[in-house]
Amino acid sequence: MTHPEAALVRFGAFEVDLRTGELRKSGVRISLSDQPFQVLRTLLDRPGDLVTRDELRQRLWPAETFVDFERGLNAAVRRLRDALGDSADVPRFVETLPRRGYRFIAPVSRQPDLGRAEPLAPEVADEAIPTIEITAARRTIRRWGPMSLAGTAVALAAVLWASGSLPTFPARQSPPGTRRFMLAVLPFQNMTGDPAQEYISDGMTEELISQLGRLDPSRLAVIARTSVMPYKNTTKAANRIAADLGVSYLLEGSVRTTTDRIGITIRLIETGTETQLWAGQYERAVQNLLTLQREVAEAIAGQITTSLGVTRSNAYADASRHSAIPEAYEHYLRGRYHLSRDTTDGIHKALEHFQRAIDLDASYALAYSGLADSFASLGNGGFQSMSDSHRQARAAALKALAIDDRLGEAHNSLAVILTEYYWEWADADRHYQRAIELNPNDDAALRNYSFYLACMGRHEESIAFIKRSRRLNPVSPVAQFQVAMNLYLARRYDDAIREAAATLHLAPAFGPAHILLGRVFVAQGMPDRAVGELERAHSLMGPRPDVITPHAYVLARAGRELEARAMLDELRRISRPRDPAPIRVAFLHIGLGETDRAFEWLERAIDARDWQVALLNIEPAFDTLRSDQRFAALVKRVGLPR
Repeated sequence: MTHPEAALVRFGAFEVDLRTGELRKSGVRISLSDQPFQVLRTLLDRPGDLVTRDELRQRLWPAETFVDFERGLNAAVRRLRDALGDSADVPRFVETLPRRGYRFIAPVSRQPDLGRAEPLAPEVADEAIPTIEITAARRTIRRWGPMSLAGTAVALAAVLWASGSLPTFPARQSPPGTRRFMLAVLPFQNMTGDPAQEYISDGMTEELISQLGRLDPSRLAVIARTSVMPYKNTTKAANRIAADLGVSYLLEGSVRTTTDRIGITIRLIETGTETQLWAGQYERAVQNLLTLQREVAEAIAGQITTSLGVTRSNAYADASRHSAIPEAYEHYLRGRYHLSRDTTDGIHKALEHFQRAIDLDASYALAYSGLADSFASLGNGGFQSMSDSHRQARAAALKALAIDDRLGEAHNSLAVILTEYYWEWADADRHYQRAIELNPNDDAALRNYSFYLACMGRHEESIAFIKRSRRLNPVSPVAQFQVAMNLYLARRYDDAIREAAATLHLAPAFGPAHILLGRVFVAQGMPDRAVGELERAHSLMGPRPDVITPHAYVLARAGRELEARAMLDELRRISRPRDPAPIRVAFLHIGLGETDRAFEWLERAIDARDWQVALLNIEPAFDTLRSDQRFAALVKRVGLPR
């Protein structure tokens, strides 16, 4: 659809004057010859749609023009990307659909009458997503139970199953002209020479991401930890990192220590001109690490407020989040560092440090929240029974909120455990909303709420929230993959294929994307093609339960029953004592067309409170069971909406 009435088109930090044929960035004109400009104009006429190479040929080179069209178009697109600072590998604006054409993928706004437009600030447009509005009556939070966040992303990336439908909460779209600055806090460099001190530099990075994310969410978005940590100790230039992450500002820092002193050096960079806007150096006695962090955070917040014009819209004092006891704070940082490693040893070490922090300060709410995440990770990883792990996790999260109800992290943990174990759907919704209200830039809360919404069948909301999470995770294959997964659950199969392919473009060896493609091809009635995708996943990931299950399923759907049954035997052989999860076996019996056996194992899955039961309602693989009265009874047992 064209928009002839729009004289000015804006996207990110750019504006296009359609009357004069000019491209500007932050008010500064950028030289762009006619053919690249016409490519841009054509793409902007239909943002989000495929514009074929043939359409571009007809617009740029009339039939009587004799040119090497392929070479000319490729050159025009290349010059356009150069002008926009875009990348074909990780596109922010112009996406290539191989052998077909191009698509403009950034949000676009239009102004009917140009007049004399004000220069744009170096901002990036936020995606149009629901903004939570919670009335006073809905701010009363009932306290229920917890869950670690690490296991959810891993589990989603490997085997997900389905979802249902609930009434939506009041939501509004972000105003079309609303824009936010994008900032990345790069991993602080550990200049101590001691790897054992990594917890300080990593902890500083994570805390600043969290604190700055709450500063003014309507004006400032902060890239999530998972997307900045790959740049730890990088030698990549600031402007290249900024292009990768789609940000206008970078915050760099380093930590150094001596026997009794700790120092931090930081600087704020505007990436468009690579200008250092501000730098600071701070030093304190080692035992005053928390005081030093607070001073640095306050200085950074002040400089960002001054330099970028954001306001401190969140009245919550960050200083109150941490214990005043230095040793307790140090154990908290160590706990988060070990938990982020996502290993069995790391989880157990995290538990020890969080418990030590609590022993030193029984009122340390964040330490209880960390304890909740650690216990839940044990259950999700199969290292402790779900009943034991989640009971302890729930108790820890409840304690955290009893101390401080303003901890978004604890609300998020409670909401996840309510979703995955206790199936208290309405209360989970309220906790998710509260977590996002407290920190709209909390990537984990956005991701987990998107999963919950998918389970409830609220697909448009789910996709909007997962795209918002992806905006904070622009180079994360897991974030990209989860967009594809949510589209699959919404039965938007062609879109899911496109997003899964984009995941593999980011990370060619990312096996879960091949698993998802296999699931999509089965749903589209192409089981033989699905088998090929699962074979690739198997070769990349090895014989794991979360690979064997879908592989056996697609083999069964392709009519290769003997191979599927052999894989079922393999699944039982390699699984931990508490595995195979009953729902995995049910899944295989569905593929084999053994309905009674499938229902038997689904009943066992509910008895075991298998977290994947939350996805029972709309997973395409369950479609063959939906007309059976036994299936409706299962859904009712779980309390999912129909």
